[in-house]
Amino acid sequence: MLALPLVAFALAPGVAPLRASVYVPLHAALELVVIAVAFAAFAVQWYAAGTMRDAGARAIGPAILTAGLFEALHIATFPGMPGFAGPASTERGIYYWLLARLWTVGTLLWVARPRPDATRPHRPRAANLALNTGALVLLVALELALPAQRQIFFVEGVGLTPLKVTLELALGAAAFVGALLHWRTFRRSGARWSRRVALALFSVGLASVSLSLYRHPYDPIHVLGHLYLVLAFGFVFEALFVSGVARPYRELDALRSHVQNELVVTIERLERTQSEREDLLRAVTHDLRNPLQVVLLQSERLGRGLPDAGAVATAARNIHSAGRRMERMIRDLADSARLESGVALPLARKPVELRPFVEGLLESAEGVLDATRVENAVPDQLPTVDADPDRLDRILVNLLGNALKYTRGRVTVAAEAAEGAVRVLVRDEGEGLSPEAQARVFQRFFRANPRAGEGLGLGLHIVRGMVEAHGGSVGVESRPGQGSTFSFTLPVTLAPSA
Repeated sequence: MLALPLVAFALAPGVAPLRASVYVPLHAALELVVIAVAFAAFAVQWYAAGTMRDAGARAIGPAILTAGLFEALHIATFPGMPGFAGPASTERGIYYWLLARLWTVGTLLWVARPRPDATRPHRPRAANLALNTGALVLLVALELALPAQRQIFFVEGVGLTPLKVTLELALGAAAFVGALLHWRTFRRSGARWSRRVALALFSVGLASVSLSLYRHPYDPIHVLGHLYLVLAFGFVFEALFVSGVARPYRELDALRSHVQNELVVTIERLERTQSEREDLLRAVTHDLRNPLQVVLLQSERLGRGLPDAGAVATAARNIHSAGRRMERMIRDLADSARLESGVALPLARKPVELRPFVEGLLESAEGVLDATRVENAVPDQLPTVDADPDRLDRILVNLLGNALKYTRGRVTVAAEAAEGAVRVLVRDEGEGLSPEAQARVFQRFFRANPRAGEGLGLGLHIVRGMVEAHGGSVGVESRPGQGSTFSFTLPVTLAPSA
């Protein structure tokens, strides 16, 4: 289809040349389009070079820029234009236009060659640009050194010289060979980049054939050659744009869609897994509580009916103590499931005086805590706190149990007034925590020393959740070898007027 206009011109009888008033602006407009496309192609390659996988695509940009500059010199030196470093003439215009197409065809042929060393690093784009710029300067200097009144390519009143026709046909043949090579690459690999370059070379070949047939600078077939060149540079721009911009964008969009689909599937799996886990925890905690209550009641009843010093009474107390620890773990599991699912912990708030509360907790903590090693240092003058007694009991039991587990010395419960709250502190004389452990100690299932004893790693996680449910905060201060101090805040009870 591209060759049909050329065939029509070749078979048509002689067509009169266009008037200069028509040809000059038309020729200038076509050349300006070629120059603009060449600069745009270079800009695309220059800024998208990092996304181009083929080294050939990286080389084309500077070469096309050089060809565009040759086109600018061609338009400046063609008859009817102001000239460049001398008068304008057909001879000078042909020189630069031949160079523009020679540079284009040579570069596109060069990138079509097999490259067994494809793993070698690409030549830097600045180096490519410098080489092309240097060649441009040398060739312009050569043209300026030639005689002004020369007739190497065109003789006024006669037409093209045999050398010009031969060069055009040779250039066209080279362009057709390059088009064939790139087309074979396209058929073999499916690379659309090669297909567009093949079409560009085919268009340059048709332009060269067109420019070997005109007898007058203003012949219509000369305009056809320029149209073919516009088409060729458009194909090159499209090839670079697709290689450097459109293809990466399509790949990125496909990757985004794939990741999004995978993310949706992963989220659905996580939600399903979380739901199944929560159902399992609810079922386990519910099914375990009933038989555990029977064990606790029977062990308590058995212990009351026997002498304290007897072996059976001791066994009953041990059963009761183990049962209470198991009950605490089950409650921790249930509350952990609630916290993870975002369900608010239910609170039955009431005013609580801290010192009597801690005294009562230590008295009733037999089987759960070694209360003999705990000192109640809570002052009497503290304001009452607004708290759920059952949850506060759990908070203190978890903190005290954690402290007693990691120290052989004493553990102290203290408290101090804060702004609108009371801060409760649990100090131990243990090994302390590293900075890394302090950052993670309130995380779910984290255990600073898994070998230190039993536990699920949920106690401190539950403490944080229950304290935050009251509107307070938790913290820890520790140094290795100097013990640890865990603290939490609770709001004070507001006066009725407030």
